[in-house]
Amino acid sequence: MTNISPSSPHYAALQEFLKFSLIKTYPAKCNIMKPGDIGDHLYFIIDGAVSISYKSPEGQELILAYLNKGDFIGEIGVFKDAGIRSVSVDTRSRCQMAEMPYVKLRAILKNEMVYSAADFLFLLSTQLSSRLLTTSRKCHDLAFLDVEGRVARALMDLCAEPEAVSHPEGMQIYISRQEISRIAGCSREMVGRILKELEDKNLIKAHGKTITVLTPLKTSPLTTELLASA
Repeated sequence: MTNISPSSPHYAALQEFLKFSLIKTYPAKCNIMKPGDIGDHLYFIIDGAVSISYKSPEGQELILAYLNKGDFIGEIGVFKDAGIRSVSVDTRSRCQMAEMPYVKLRAILKNEMVYSAADFLFLLSTQLSSRLLTTSRKCHDLAFLDVEGRVARALMDLCAEPEAVSHPEGMQIYISRQEISRIAGCSREMVGRILKELEDKNLIKAHGKTITVLTPLKTSPLTTELLASA
């Protein structure tokens, strides 16, 4: 979700929510939520970034999404009983979060926030729609794209993250092979081989954890095919 401008009609509703929320700060690399936890709170990222991941019983991890400033976590529970959490939420940087129990939120929406309830619920439903589209695309990628396509897709998505830096030749990101493997659903060794192939094709430049995604990658046949399937 993009940051909400003060001129937005939904800004006041968000400020009302924040006024009644508990504000907490978490350090980087801190687990906020894990599978098996009771889902009874809505979270809002005031500042910072988190990763949402699924970990299999065998210890394999798949990163489902990165969420950033302006995003909600646990919004499904506002509309239906979320039950037990099935994913892990871990901070990628120092985070300031607003938290509110679903029970309290439902009560406030009927009372103190009654006049801004529609705008607030619109914000939640907008993110839910966006998250559904992202999840659908993730399922498509895992089912139909080869490893090269999934790694290329991951690099393109990472270029759109707030921490990506503009570079004269494209966009620069800082990420480990292990992290990319968790996004693309493959081994770290496979990521290393794919990055070398993309570098040989002059689509990226990789030096350790620093990867420059060159502008030609956006117009390559590989990327054109990815965007067409989005």
